[in-house]
Amino acid sequence: MSEQQKHFDLARFVLDFLEQRGSIVTPPDFGVYEVLMPDELAETLGVDAYLRLSFDHQVEDALHLSVNHPLVDAIAEKLMVESANARAYVNPARLEKRGIATLAQQTFSVPNARVKPGKGGDFAAKFHYLQFNFKVTYDSDEKEEEIRSVVMDVQAGHTVHDEELLRRLESYEGSSTFASKLIAKPRWLDVETPYSQDVFNELLNRAQKAAMADIDERLQKMTARLQRFLELDVARIESYYDDLARDLQRRRQRAAVEDAERARNIDEKLAALEVERANKLTDVATRYRLNVDIELINVLLLEVPKIFAPIVISNRTVTITRHAVWNPLVHRLEPLVCDVCGKPGDKLYLCTGGHLAHQECLAPQCIDCKRVYCKLCSDQILECAVCHQPVCRASLIRCPVCGRGTCREHQGMCHADDGKPIDLAKLTFELQPPPEATPEPPQQAESPPSSPKPPVRRPAAPRSSKAKGKKRKRSRPAGSMAKPRAVNIHVDVFEDQPLIIAYVMRSARKPLATRTIQLTPHGISVSCQCEKGKACPVDGYYHRPWPTQAIARQIELMLQDLRQEYGIPSRKVSYHYAVGDYITRDSQVLTLPPIWKDEVLLRAAQEGYDRLG
Repeated sequence: MSEQQKHFDLARFVLDFLEQRGSIVTPPDFGVYEVLMPDELAETLGVDAYLRLSFDHQVEDALHLSVNHPLVDAIAEKLMVESANARAYVNPARLEKRGIATLAQQTFSVPNARVKPGKGGDFAAKFHYLQFNFKVTYDSDEKEEEIRSVVMDVQAGHTVHDEELLRRLESYEGSSTFASKLIAKPRWLDVETPYSQDVFNELLNRAQKAAMADIDERLQKMTARLQRFLELDVARIESYYDDLARDLQRRRQRAAVEDAERARNIDEKLAALEVERANKLTDVATRYRLNVDIELINVLLLEVPKIFAPIVISNRTVTITRHAVWNPLVHRLEPLVCDVCGKPGDKLYLCTGGHLAHQECLAPQCIDCKRVYCKLCSDQILECAVCHQPVCRASLIRCPVCGRGTCREHQGMCHADDGKPIDLAKLTFELQPPPEATPEPPQQAESPPSSPKPPVRRPAAPRSSKAKGKKRKRSRPAGSMAKPRAVNIHVDVFEDQPLIIAYVMRSARKPLATRTIQLTPHGISVSCQCEKGKACPVDGYYHRPWPTQAIARQIELMLQDLRQEYGIPSRKVSYHYAVGDYITRDSQVLTLPPIWKDEVLLRAAQEGYDRLG
């Protein structure tokens, strides 16, 4: 066999083409092929419908074909103008898997929500992959070309990077063993069929971006190499023209004394030299500029059967339905897909707007209600006019006087500075009258300080002008109103932030008081919303955090004071540990999360508290 035949089998090329176009090919003798072509194909190629062909050697009464034969050229020209797109099928060995929803409940991780099986059982359907083949051309001082392939999951809408799955997709066939199955709808686009033009256009756009991302490392290396060559050529050009310019300058100095006409000629040469230098620098910069062109060559559509089942993902605020998909090619569940970036993720969060999102695809969390929103719902996140922290629309408090929105903590402070929001950085804090000064004993790490620094009161929000003009309602004499009765205390302990919220419950659903304890850069902040209103003796104070070994005891004492204030026995206090909106566990015992004992946070809070006084 010749070297040319090793790389190109002419007989296979011609005969395959003729068979695919409906011709009948039979080999009556060794090295001879009889071909009966459709009349339309024979007319297009300019030959008779019946031919006897030979390839390796001359045969009597047979048309001998070589790579330069007119018939071969006609076939090649026809293939050049036709689309090279194809469709194939991947037939898995087994398509028997049950309990997909239960497996998804055990596999998928949604930290702020629960995953449960949905209504309906397991279903088998046809899913698709699109392999886009691109020709990438790098054009600079040299021209290079390469082929880049990108495989897109049609139903999920993302690029496939799983090496094992890509290897499985290489074994495809020309016929399907599951043609009777239904076609699965794309889950990322509101269309009925994966064969629509909108699906193809968007997948092509994503595939082009993925191909550019794949060649990014090579582009960086090529750019660095070209920049190095550019710097060398620029230095060579500058050195060459600097030498010429110095020589002309020396001649110009001598000519200025001897001959004025000669001096003018040298000046013109210097000006022409600078123009030539600029042109050379422009040419060399253009030469080493890297241009990248990416062109779609063809597309391969692969059809694969999979099993899917509906699942329900829910928390306190929202419930959504998704599908868990079992891939029989790799024998595992396909990951859920982020609705923001369109990429799969092992750990996604449930957005209050009904989306699944990576942590980096989330919008800032509301400082009041702690609701989670993603970047698709960023219009639901505003900011407090006083502290400029994120507050969601549901928690934002609109001032009836100035119309500005604030968080719960800074309500009423939005127009307290001559109609402007108070500048928290310039606030002066008033210190409560301390008890008689007594010498402090040395603090020990094992116990809280015996004489803690008194709490610092936050400034109360000034009353609005409208409130000043109203008459106060006549209050009842002291002791004439019975104290509201509380039945239990519900404590939310957040494990991902130093925050504890205690609800004194009047009934199973009606809170009587809400006590918030939070570690801040100014100390432990205590705020209270209860029936006492502004007369509450604990609302609006900062407390100096105790040392690491005693901080848990300090929080216990604060909650104990609340319990004694409302006469609630300890057995009626329940602790619920949460991450965001998701309750991780319940307990009857307070276990302070590790974030409260962080040395850096505690030291910053203690120093910040000391600066308040």
